[in-house]
Amino acid sequence: MMSESAPPQTVLHYRIDDADRITSVGGAWCGFAQENDGGRVAPENVVGRPLWDFICDVTTIELYRQMVKRARAGQVVKFHYRCDAPDRRRLFRMTIAPVPPAEIEFVSELRREEMRPKVMLLDAELRNRSEEFVRICSWCEKAALPDGRWAPLEVVVEAQGLLQKERMPSLTHGICEHCKQRLLRQMNVARVKRDAN
Repeated sequence: MMSESAPPQTVLHYRIDDADRITSVGGAWCGFAQENDGGRVAPENVVGRPLWDFICDVTTIELYRQMVKRARAGQVVKFHYRCDAPDRRRLFRMTIAPVPPAEIEFVSELRREEMRPKVMLLDAELRNRSEEFVRICSWCEKAALPDGRWAPLEVVVEAQGLLQKERMPSLTHGICEHCKQRLLRQMNVARVKRDAN
């Protein structure tokens, strides 16, 4: 079942100050955090901490730093990304914009949601994971295969026989080359349009 629009409670937002520390969270943040991350990103665990504490991949950090820099220069940055649950695919739209006098606001709005058979690999409640890692793209939710190709999670689970293993691997996030290049193109197009005005 596909939902083309999302109810108001599926809008999440947070702000950072001029030192990149998270100053507030709002919208559906608390409920979404509890439902999807077991409360590890509850407000008391994130407010006051640097944004960069929550991004583990060097390339992704650099992309976000570029977007924050553009927002501080007055540009509104927008892009789509996936944030799936074990039993559903979800597409969000992120808007990063300046908020005077010195904050940047990140607003994530759920745009589409589609139910699917449960992918246990994504279950935040699953404990006792192995020391093996599966790398997932933070933008398209594809996962990296050992040969460097990126494929849908369901394909990777099947190809690597993860359901037959005694323990599920741990997850780490990054960005695939396709999404990286697409995001850089979007930012460059937005910059050219802004400079032309």
